[in-house]
Amino acid sequence: MIKYALLENNLVASPNGCVAVVTTDGTKDLNDILNLMVAEGSGLTRPQALAYFEKLSQIVEYFLEAGYKISTPLFQIRPAIRGVFDNPEDTFDPSRHKLHFSTSSGLRLEKLAAQTKLEKTKTDIAQQVPVINNFYNEIKKTINTAAISNGSGVITGKWLKFDPGDNRLGIFFIPINDPSVVIPMSGYMEIIPTKVHFRIPAISKGEYKIIVRNLSRDKSVILQGELKYTISVE
Repeated sequence: MIKYALLENNLVASPNGCVAVVTTDGTKDLNDILNLMVAEGSGLTRPQALAYFEKLSQIVEYFLEAGYKISTPLFQIRPAIRGVFDNPEDTFDPSRHKLHFSTSSGLRLEKLAAQTKLEKTKTDIAQQVPVINNFYNEIKKTINTAAISNGSGVITGKWLKFDPGDNRLGIFFIPINDPSVVIPMSGYMEIIPTKVHFRIPAISKGEYKIIVRNLSRDKSVILQGELKYTISVE
């Protein structure tokens, strides 16, 4: 059973529009998985279960390092590179580019999602979902229109505060033509609930949306807000 709450959607014009936010009862880690694997009747010992997990992890790492994509019934993983290359002759530079592994659900998890029951609940999580009202371009002194690559900007709104030490959280630019790319900002000068002052990394020209992510009070759910305006990066 997965629980969810409906929250006011600040990103659409409809006064009755809502979005669903999933809530959880906590987090299960590797220790919890191993405990269930060696439960009575499984025939597995804890060292065996840990050895199987470690071997699977090593094989996944081996194929990824060799340049393969991985597709299993449980998950799919593919290598990807973040960052902008200056021209066709440019090469990977760790100071400007980052290799990462993008994951998505496999067919087994997609089937599980289709058959899992849902329960609608009421929660105070709505009081924490970040809201971006405006983006201010500090260099051009414009609002909600353009941003400068390698520049800086300010967003204003409410419930914007987050932990900059958690790389899941913060402000991100997402290209309109490739929503799978999520570009984190390169640093923050000020983070308060109603305003965040940040540095923009070197990114390609184009149209972007701006999102901000923070954590619910119980730190179990990542909450996301989005500026309703599209921003042109110059």
